[in-house]
Amino acid sequence: MAFMVKDGFRLYYEDTGGSGPAVLFLHGAGGNHLSWWQQVPVFARDYRCITADQRCFGQSPDVPGGPGPAGLATDALALLEHLGIARAALVAQSMGGWAIAGAVTRAPERFWAAVMANTVGNLTNPAIAELRQRLAAASPPRPPVLWQAALGETFRKAEPVRSFLYAQIAGLNISAPPDIRERLFRLTTPVEYYARAGVPTLFLTSDEDGLIRPELSEMVHQHVPGSRFVRVKDAGHSTYFEQPDVWNREVGAFLKEHAR
Repeated sequence: MAFMVKDGFRLYYEDTGGSGPAVLFLHGAGGNHLSWWQQVPVFARDYRCITADQRCFGQSPDVPGGPGPAGLATDALALLEHLGIARAALVAQSMGGWAIAGAVTRAPERFWAAVMANTVGNLTNPAIAELRQRLAAASPPRPPVLWQAALGETFRKAEPVRSFLYAQIAGLNISAPPDIRERLFRLTTPVEYYARAGVPTLFLTSDEDGLIRPELSEMVHQHVPGSRFVRVKDAGHSTYFEQPDVWNREVGAFLKEHAR
């Protein structure tokens, strides 16, 4: 077990893989470092893979009075510094996108690629904010349990065993604050700042994502010149978990193109 200690806060991480370029995987609010069990064995063939329990999740409870989700980006940068990694790719799902948005705008020179999977990291401008409001107003009520909202209907019906595993992984986050979603959505980054950073970015979404709607991901992609957009069929908010073969193929091809 490995921890990075910073101002009294202990962040749990795992460092897997060989001597290839570094990739830091950043989970969503329904996950922790275990979420990437279908990715690390695949990507570790070519990359140094780092997974972590982000602040407030898994084995990384926040300190009293800590920054909560406002610390996600600086934690990611601090972890890379702790590991002596000068440049890395960031790969995130859902909440992890906030870490990407903050880290890239703070230190774009540290990153050779970024993958926003089922997330836009709350990158925004007036047009994006207006679309988000319209989509929210038109969306059906969400399931009362967060992990159910994070999986698509197709997957939940076809894969009850793996859906149970997803719930078990989410259940390990006993220290996550109940208002984590509200606190996250108060943290915004102007999309223009992110675009100006010039880090190659893939926006990957899926048809059944009811949390970060595919139309929102596509609009943010359109405001980041040079970014790439992929939309996956028959998957919900956790495409990496529901369709790992498709997700690994698309993300793997993108990383291979930009790895250095």
